Amino acid sequence: MLILALLSVVAMGGGTDTPRVLWSAPTSSHSFGAGAIADADGDGNLDVAFASYFGDAKVRVLRGKDGSELWSYHDPDPKRDDCYDASLRFADLGDGKLSLVAPCSSGCRVLAFDAATGAVKWNTYLGDGECIDTPPFIGAVDGVGTIGVVVGTFKGKLHVLGSDGKILRSIKVAPGAVQSCPIVTDLDADGVPDFIAGNFKGDHAMHAVSGRDGNELWKVATGSHIYHGPSMWNPRGDGSMHFVFGSYDGKVYSVDAKGAPDFTIAPGERYFMSPTAILDIDGDGKDECIAACEKVSAINGEGKVLWQHTVGASGGWTSITRGVSIADLNADGAKDLAYLTGDGVFRVLNAKDGSVQCEFNAGGVCGEGHVVSDSSNCPLIGDLDGDGLLDVFFVVGGGGNKKADGTKEPRFGRAICVTGFAGKASPDNAWPMMRHDIRNSGNVRGPIESAKQAK
Repeated sequence: MLILALLSVVAMGGGTDTPRVLWSAPTSSHSFGAGAIADADGDGNLDVAFASYFGDAKVRVLRGKDGSELWSYHDPDPKRDDCYDASLRFADLGDGKLSLVAPCSSGCRVLAFDAATGAVKWNTYLGDGECIDTPPFIGAVDGVGTIGVVVGTFKGKLHVLGSDGKILRSIKVAPGAVQSCPIVTDLDADGVPDFIAGNFKGDHAMHAVSGRDGNELWKVATGSHIYHGPSMWNPRGDGSMHFVFGSYDGKVYSVDAKGAPDFTIAPGERYFMSPTAILDIDGDGKDECIAACEKVSAINGEGKVLWQHTVGASGGWTSITRGVSIADLNADGAKDLAYLTGDGVFRVLNAKDGSVQCEFNAGGVCGEGHVVSDSSNCPLIGDLDGDGLLDVFFVVGGGGNKKADGTKEPRFGRAICVTGFAGKASPDNAWPMMRHDIRNSGNVRGPIESAKQAK
């Protein structure tokens, strides 16, 4: 593990934090999506899991305090080069023990590991062409509380797996691929959870499907692909359940639990790949939405842009593809927004006005000749070194481009833990996984329960 001094950091806009590298670890390829944070081995200290793309093809769990490896997994066939580019989930699948759930996109499989040892609990093959890019949903999947794992596939399906990995049901959502994070919640108050998933390279719609009979409840048409699923939010402050998401048409859509539109807004982006993220910025009990691409936009429940922040330095082009993470990183009592750009800049914004609090350029960590170019990773926030204060984990990468002679550059990646933040860690002040929680709510306060949905 490499312990590094302060590199390419800036404290700005009144921010007091000075991020620095606690540790870093090299990989042989990118890590797309996000990892997950938990105490994997029960020693009282947090660990971090992440997975890698073609050229590395591993699932890893590293100790949060120093980045040393707790365990790693590669397919038993050493020649196999798999693509693990869906986000991971730590969860208790019902046996009282912590598991790590890891979809394998190219292998069309979902694996569950013993979080402490890396032993494979189950390895479920979903079928030819059933590639998985979705962060799994984990939670109740029927009207009697059965715990399951739900993933979407390139064949337009949602597969519901039991806690033992057996396929309980498969639901055809729409033509095209389901690459979005599934939402599973009771939309029609019939006591049975329903399913929401977006469509990529199909009919460009967000679909809600009945958990009772598999029939479509509603759909929201957009002008292009949908990569990530919606966030759950309460824009009116009345406890009702609404959903907000971005599309490749450059628009943000909000609907209620019946699919009725709240608003559609085009905040000036070419497209949205990133998921939205939710918090109550001003403390009035009404949620605001953060949408990110080449800008970061704060949008209120009426569809009005409150502020915007341009991501590229001095007007240069770069973007955010995995959204923002939310926590009070500078201990001022208000939430901040953290993001990673494609060219490896980690930055923290004040959620109230979008001002830059601090930033860190990870390019200097990867070594000479390694140009960070296409990072697509969501920062994770938690107390990784055990000092009671927040740390941030992310993975940058690059390479893989075709050279003049027709060969490709080798890929590379670097897992990085950044420390130096004043924010105190707590269950309510962390972002431990992509989409915040195992139910993919995208909301810093967690899922909005179906019992509170609007009548």
